[in-house]
Amino acid sequence: MKRAVTNCNKGYAESMSTQAITEFLEARVSEDEARASSGWARLGDSRWETTEYGQDFLTPSAVLAECAAKRAILAGRVRIDRSANDDEWSMGYSDANYEALQALAAVYASHADYREEWA
Repeated sequence: MKRAVTNCNKGYAESMSTQAITEFLEARVSEDEARASSGWARLGDSRWETTEYGQDFLTPSAVLAECAAKRAILAGRVRIDRSANDDEWSMGYSDANYEALQALAAVYASHADYREEWA
């Protein structure tokens, strides 16, 4: 049975959810970085390469660039959480940041650790 979140612990519950989605994303980004760094595809100068069979794929350098962008977003989330106070502006900004995390996590929706509450 799902418990209702009261006003006094709503911030704590939101913080725990933000922590969970952040940890999930950090793990997925690490997996993507490891795979891209392992030589799973040919290195190239372009973002996309095409195999001799006509299949397009992202180059490892493009995957690593996306990982760096995701890490920058995750680092910004930490800064916002640490500097936020209870005024309306910071709470709205934090909400928008959480929505960005949800969008990033949606890419990994088929992963076993993905939570439906992030959809």
